[in-house]
Amino acid sequence: MPDHIVDTSAGPVTVTATEPVPGLHVYEIPAEVSTDSPFRWILAHHEGPALASFETEAAATTGAAKVAPLVDWTRNAMTTANLIGPGGMQELLSLLRDAGGQHPNA
Repeated sequence: MPDHIVDTSAGPVTVTATEPVPGLHVYEIPAEVSTDSPFRWILAHHEGPALASFETEAAATTGAAKVAPLVDWTRNAMTTANLIGPGGMQELLSLLRDAGGQHPNA
């Protein structure tokens, strides 16, 4: 399982993640982060940027599978964003919402 670095107000924290599809990580946020949020599971690009938060690991994994076909997620974050482009962002957000995803800071 890959490590993933999460930026928090207390500084970077390393967590263990899964990689349900190449280039996308799913991990649970540390217990001391956003303690009141039920959306504890994050779907993120392998370089760090979070795409969405979910209530369960299964939902985050489903979200990864839904967005996997949009672009080669193993590329760097900026290239990936450029490949998705402005038009693809609406599709990305729709797929994440359909899987139960919320804004990553929910």
